[in-house]
Amino acid sequence: MASTKTATALFNTTTLTADAGDTTSSVVSLVDGYGAAAFLKLENGATGPTIAAQIQIELSGDNTEWYKFGGALVGSTANDAITSWAAIEIPIAAKYLRLVAGSNTDQDVTADADVVELEKV
Repeated sequence: MASTKTATALFNTTTLTADAGDTTSSVVSLVDGYGAAAFLKLENGATGPTIAAQIQIELSGDNTEWYKFGGALVGSTANDAITSWAAIEIPIAAKYLRLVAGSNTDQDVTADADVVELEKV
């Protein structure tokens, strides 16, 4: 069986505004795939936030009800800090995925996130 890996950017240098509401990504359909992996990064500016930004992976079986996949992935409060997570495996049973990021205070944080899905060709 031939396969391909397709990457979808969910956050592309997205600013998580300090003291604002969380940012929810678009939804990625994993219906046709054989699993996926998430690649996530939070980057602070010259002055770090007082409370670190975080990213929560959410999964759904019907694109209506959303469930947290593990705990929130929390960044750093250090100046110029980059916190990243690579190849977090998403279970094959998940049909839909989205990310919710934010919760940082006092300073903006930049988020980057990609999901790579393994698909049959």
